[in-house]
Amino acid sequence: MTVLPRRLAPGDLVGIASPSSPVAADAPRRLERGVAELERRGFRVRVGEHARSKTGWTAGSPQDRAADLHALFADPEVRAIVCTIGGFNANQLLELLDFDLIAANPKVFVGYSDITALHGAIHARTGLATMLGPALLPQFGEYGGVHDYTWDAFERVAMRAEPAGAFRQPEHWYPEVLWWDEQDDRPRQPEPAPAWRTVREGRAEGPIVAGNVSTLLLLNGTPWWPSLDGALLCLEDDDDYGKPWMVERQLFQLRQLGVFERVAGLAYGRVHPGAGFESPEWVDEILHRATAGTGLPVAAGLDFSHTDPLLTLPWGVRARLDAAAEVTLELVEPAVT
Repeated sequence: MTVLPRRLAPGDLVGIASPSSPVAADAPRRLERGVAELERRGFRVRVGEHARSKTGWTAGSPQDRAADLHALFADPEVRAIVCTIGGFNANQLLELLDFDLIAANPKVFVGYSDITALHGAIHARTGLATMLGPALLPQFGEYGGVHDYTWDAFERVAMRAEPAGAFRQPEHWYPEVLWWDEQDDRPRQPEPAPAWRTVREGRAEGPIVAGNVSTLLLLNGTPWWPSLDGALLCLEDDDDYGKPWMVERQLFQLRQLGVFERVAGLAYGRVHPGAGFESPEWVDEILHRATAGTGLPVAAGLDFSHTDPLLTLPWGVRARLDAAAEVTLELVEPAVT
């Protein structure tokens, strides 16, 4: 059963955690800008004890990072937890997490990329509708504030106790890269957003399972692998791991696990120019091959995770994918109470 957190409201306290990468330690201006943006949106903000820590390639030891999550979930004043960024090692925390504590204190938990490991595990063990969505540094820390499309989706999902309704592609996106705390003292230049594409026509409805595919696959064979039966599977990868050969390798692993015979539909996220795809057709061809023989409705190029602007997708909440002349993704249930 999916457990919905209480909706986020102006005046609520938002906790900040770094469950994986220590980038917050290296980009203090970006961190403060993200905090200021949440405050401008009407929230109070508390930065976790170890959110600014750095121990090699992680934000403190696994015990430090798990302790921050426990403290924020246990504090009744904290109404939401926003992750600073992803990384590589959130899966270190899974055997340390007190899932009974999390289940007893359901609240909005949002982040993407490596945070997929926590989304999958928390949802599998507690049923909580955690949210693949904007992180503090990349989105809330953007020069000039979080993009309107990103904020609109987050507000509709996390702040309204009603179905968020249909999402459609944005008019613009922002693939330009500006190094944080060095070059990000101006807005990134917008470009027209390529259309969301139908790869195989059809309509699918099911509970959302959303995240970074390479991170999700880390959970395969563990006690934290989520149920995918009947799910609307929303997958993506970044420009480092989302190379064409890696995307095909990952999708064929899912095929060989029988995932595409069990899910209701598949949406694949927008691919960054740095990933090495010569054309969108490359993505579509890979998706066709990986799902061949299934009849699965498939769409590609949607705006979630490693792209700006981006959607907020709540785990376990029912959504409908229409893959036709126009692609839409509609949340048909509320994600919060």
